[in-house]
Amino acid sequence: MFRSRRMHSQRRSRGSRSRHGRELRSSVAGPYLPQLTGRIPRFFQVVTETVGFLQAVAPDLMEDVSVTVAGMPPADATGQDAVGLWGLDRTLKRVVIYRVPVERMARVSLSDPADQPMFREYVERVVMSGVNELLDGRLEDRLDPGGWGR
Repeated sequence: MFRSRRMHSQRRSRGSRSRHGRELRSSVAGPYLPQLTGRIPRFFQVVTETVGFLQAVAPDLMEDVSVTVAGMPPADATGQDAVGLWGLDRTLKRVVIYRVPVERMARVSLSDPADQPMFREYVERVVMSGVNELLDGRLEDRLDPGGWGR
């Protein structure tokens, strides 16, 4: 048996309803849960916050310094530390932090919330060490003027 389709004189726009005639959909996490983030956005966030801290502590030293993140070091990497956690470009005053080697050398579970503070501290230390090497040790004097670490 053939049914005729009812034609509406007013057609709704395509985006007014979701599939199956239900209401518009909301976020999967809902309004009361924190945004879902993964290890890569968290890594970028820690690096960004660490660079912001260094710019606040030593604005004159960090004036032209840029810090970027790459997944892995290139095969012909020069000017990097012995383990390959960061690379330096002294002409451009740039530090490149290599995310995958840093995550592996941290030796903590990236999915365990209890290990997140240790991972954050490790990433901060790597960023500060890379920037300190680029600045020939001048950042260390600014961060530790009393020589606590010596």
